[in-house]
Amino acid sequence: MVAGLLSDARLQIVLGRAFCSFIVAGVVVYLGIALFDRLGYASIIHEMEENMEKAAEEEEGLSGDEEPEEGSEEDSEGIAEDENEGFVPLQVDELQHVAEEPVE
Repeated sequence: MVAGLLSDARLQIVLGRAFCSFIVAGVVVYLGIALFDRLGYASIIHEMEENMEKAAEEEEGLSGDEEPEEGSEEDSEGIAEDENEGFVPLQVDELQHVAEEPVE
């Protein structure tokens, strides 16, 4: 009966469990990071980030230096014609038709 009257006990239990969960989660994350650092996974991540930065710098350097040429329209038309030389559209007469078996 006394426990029912003291409703603060329930609030303290909830807050205590939340605080303990927060501390346990922090310890698990800390141990995971320490383990990955000891196994060498941190260096892999740093190397990957460096490679991505280098690739982004190279990509910015290549895209910023190019300027369109005056004869670029004629070149693109010539390329399109070269690509279509080997293409032959299908004709209706060349298609093979499959005969259906009669249903009994």
